[in-house]
Amino acid sequence: ARMSQALSSNLTRRRQRLTDLARALPRPDSLLDTPRQRLDRQADRLGPALSSVVQRRKIQLSEAAGALRPAALRRRWAEEQRRLAGFSDRLPSALARLTSVKQDHLAHIVRRMDPARLTLQHTRARDRLERAAAQFARYGKSQVDALTAKLAAMGRLHETLGYKATLARGYAVVRGDGKVATSKVVAGHAKSLEIEFADGRLSLKDKSAPRSKAQKKSPEQGSLF
Repeated sequence: ARMSQALSSNLTRRRQRLTDLARALPRPDSLLDTPRQRLDRQADRLGPALSSVVQRRKIQLSEAAGALRPAALRRRWAEEQRRLAGFSDRLPSALARLTSVKQDHLAHIVRRMDPARLTLQHTRARDRLERAAAQFARYGKSQVDALTAKLAAMGRLHETLGYKATLARGYAVVRGDGKVATSKVVAGHAKSLEIEFADGRLSLKDKSAPRSKAQKKSPEQGSLF
């Protein structure tokens, strides 16, 4: 009984909602009113529009037909003939001018290709090249001479400032074990000594090696240091 009552009440509610929605919908005739009115307006405008289009086409056709009349065509043909005749009258003079210009250009090229002219240009270019080569040689020799003189001066300055010139004045360079000995202590601790004079080097034997009696210093022999 509850299910039947619920089903009945549900159907009642749905029927009422459907009725409400149906009231909100417009009538079928009202839905077609607006398209029907628009169709009627277009139908009313179709006749005058077709007449206007046909009239414009007739006018365009008349204008095109007027341009294609035999008299108009003959007049245009005559104008084209006159213009062609004018071109024909101007053509010989134009060709003559063009031919003259081309001939002048060709004569200019021929003058430039003249063997005597080419020989003269070659001779002048060779002379310029020889002068440039001679000038370059002189410039190079002066540069080499200047650099040679500068190098010689630097060599002389190096010899003057070097220790060789000092050796020539009576000084000597003492080397102990291959290194310059600048003090007595360094020379005393060296195993071997070498003395460089202006005219050569003098090597001393190893001081740590035992010396023979003949090599021992006599009482009257002085010490080297």
